[in-house]
Amino acid sequence: MTEAPIRSSRWISRTRPCPDAPVQVVCLPNAGAGPSMYSRWAAAFGDRGEVVAVALPGRESRSSEPVATDLNALARRIAVALLSTLDRPYVLFGHSMGALLAYTIAQVLPAVGGTAPLRLVMSAARPPDLSLPAAAATDGDDDLVASLRELGGMPEEILAHPDLLEVLLDPLRIDLAAVTAFQPLPGPPPSCPVALVAGTGDTHAPPAVVAGWRRFLTGAAPVYALPGNHFYLRESMNMETLRTIVFPDDDPAGLADSALYGSFAVEPFDGDEAALAALAAARPPGRSGLHRDPGRDLLRLAVRDGDRLVAYADGRAGADDDGALHIRIVVHPDVARRGLGGLLLDECQGFATAVGRGELVTTVDRHDEVSAAWLAARGFRPAEDLDGPRCPVGASAVAVETGVAWRLRMGG
Repeated sequence: MTEAPIRSSRWISRTRPCPDAPVQVVCLPNAGAGPSMYSRWAAAFGDRGEVVAVALPGRESRSSEPVATDLNALARRIAVALLSTLDRPYVLFGHSMGALLAYTIAQVLPAVGGTAPLRLVMSAARPPDLSLPAAAATDGDDDLVASLRELGGMPEEILAHPDLLEVLLDPLRIDLAAVTAFQPLPGPPPSCPVALVAGTGDTHAPPAVVAGWRRFLTGAAPVYALPGNHFYLRESMNMETLRTIVFPDDDPAGLADSALYGSFAVEPFDGDEAALAALAAARPPGRSGLHRDPGRDLLRLAVRDGDRLVAYADGRAGADDDGALHIRIVVHPDVARRGLGGLLLDECQGFATAVGRGELVTTVDRHDEVSAAWLAARGFRPAEDLDGPRCPVGASAVAVETGVAWRLRMGG
C-alpha cells in the first residue's frame, strides 16, 4: 500500500482512510445528523472509494458549536475545507438536507480553486420550489416527533426519551428552518453529471417529487427509485445499488431510470417532445393536444414500452391556489387495458400528498382502462357530486373534451 499523508480537519471524518482508492466520496448528512450516518459505507465501498464524511457544526464531535442557519454560507465553508482534503477525483453524495449542501458545493468548489466532482448524487431531497410539509417545519415538539416517526429517521427509544429529545430537537429545528429558507445561488447549476435517488415509500420526498430537481439542472439526471422510506439508505439491501449509483462505471449496462411495474416503467418525463407528439398522433380524433409549457407543470410522468412513450401524465397546482393538484392522464390506445392509467394515478396521488395538496383532480379519456367504477372504488367522485358542478381550474378544455372530471379529497 502506498504511504500517503491523510489530511484532516474538524470538518472531515474518515471511518477508514483509504489513500489508494481511486475516488473519494464526500458524504453530506441529513438535518440533525452527523458523519456517523455513513459509518458503514467505508466497508461497503471497499477499495473502490474512500468515504469522506462531513462533520457539520452542532452535532456529534462538534456539538458545542452553534448550528449554521444559512445552508449556502455553510456550503461555502465546507468547500474551502475540502480544498485541503480532496487529492483525487471525487463524488459528492448528499442525503435530504445534505443534498442541498452538495448541490451548492458543486456550484462553488471550482470557483474557490477546486475541481468539479465526477458526479453529484442528490438523495431524498425536495426541490427548493416545494416547501416542507407543515409538520416537518413546525415549532411544536409533538408534531415534529410525529414527523420523525413517520419518516423513520430516529430510533423509537430516542423518540420516547424526553431528555434525549430535548438535546436533539432544537438543532434539528434550526436545520429545518435553514432547509425551508434555502434557494440555489445565482448563476449556472452544477456542470457535473447528476443522479437523483429516492425511496419508493418516502412520503416526504418520493421519486416523483425528487425528480423536480430537474427544474434546477441543465443536463440529464436519472432518477433511481429504491425500496424503503426516507431513510432507504440504511437498508442493507440497497447498498449494492447505491454503490452502482455512486460509481456508475461499475455497472456498464446502467441502471433503469424508473420504478418497474411488470414490463412497464413509470419515470419522470424527460422532455422528449417527439415521443409526446407520437403519442398525441396515436390518439383518436378530437382528443386534446398534449403539448404544454413544461415550466408550468410541477409533475410530468411517462410510461415507456422500450423506447416508445405509451402513457403520460402532467400535473399542476390549481389557479388561485385552490388546494388541488390537477392531473391529466393519457394512455396509448394499444395498451389502454393494461392498467397504466392506474399506475400513473398512484404516482400522482403520492406526489399530491407529498406536496401538501388537499385534493387531486383528474380527467381520463373515456376509452382508457381507468373506468368510472375503478375511480369510484379508489375514493374519487365526479366533480358535480362535490359542492355542486365544478370544472377543474386550469383543465377546463380537457374536461370539456374528455367528459367528467373526478376529484379525490386527501384523507377522505
